[in-house]
Amino acid sequence: MNINELIEARAKVKDAMAGLNTELKELRKQQDELDYALLSQLDEQGLSRTANDKASVSINKDTVPDVTDWDALYEHINSTKDYSLLQRRVSSTAYKELLKLEEEVPGVQPREIRRINFRSL
Repeated sequence: MNINELIEARAKVKDAMAGLNTELKELRKQQDELDYALLSQLDEQGLSRTANDKASVSINKDTVPDVTDWDALYEHINSTKDYSLLQRRVSSTAYKELLKLEEEVPGVQPREIRRINFRSL
């Protein structure tokens, strides 16, 4: 394939993906609405699980953090050195800003990632 054919093929794939993403977004919305309705009915009936001949459903509970005071959390982490409370991921945006200011960040080195930037015309 020449470059023009590759660009056209890429545009076709991008359009197909956009259509699928739109459909997936709508299906996720429908799933969320159905899950809410299921939770409501299970609660109303005092059930935590039930089933029919197609599937079983049960209520799953999980505890997740909801930070109400970031300063207090960071103070706790700094005083206890309990960095397990944070996920190990450096902010690309903040790192690039430090690079622009020519500041070094110990233990981190830049890595360049090459990608195709594609815009439909």
